[in-house]
Amino acid sequence: MGLPLPRHPDSTYADYVQWEGRWELIHGEAYAMTPGPSLEHQRLSMRLESAIEDGLEATKKKAGGGECEMFHAPLDVILAEDTVVQPDIVVVCDPAKKTPRGIEGAPDLVVEILSPSTAQRDLKDKRWLYEAHGVAEYLIVDPEDGSGELWRLQEGRYREPLRVAKGDVVKLLGGGLEIAW
Repeated sequence: MGLPLPRHPDSTYADYVQWEGRWELIHGEAYAMTPGPSLEHQRLSMRLESAIEDGLEATKKKAGGGECEMFHAPLDVILAEDTVVQPDIVVVCDPAKKTPRGIEGAPDLVVEILSPSTAQRDLKDKRWLYEAHGVAEYLIVDPEDGSGELWRLQEGRYREPLRVAKGDVVKLLGGGLEIAW
């Protein structure tokens, strides 16, 4: 069976769950998530996941617990009934947002690793989307040089990003999580 293509820009989550393959749905418009990520993209994703997980575990031990949990793609992040994305990595601290459908509502941290087929959407459309839905921190990573931009929500807007390079120590989740870049 081939991939059913959405026929109009008014698709919803109910439509989305019927489609085969990997898709994202932004304001009712469907975007195919193909081709799959490159090997370098996957390597970088694994390194970031490991650093974030280690940082979360260290934070939990220091703080005596904690609700923050990391997830990676593919995982549905449902921002609205007409908007479902699959970021590379998300961290969610509110247990009420973790549901059988995926993550419902804004994660505390979203990480997108740029791919040639999705870079423009990640850099522009998704940045505005995450800002509008209240994602506190949005980290965009370039696999070519390992650099990143960390956008933090301040008074409902993303301000000038913090530039991140290899060797930096980055504070995430409002400073409660440190990772070595």
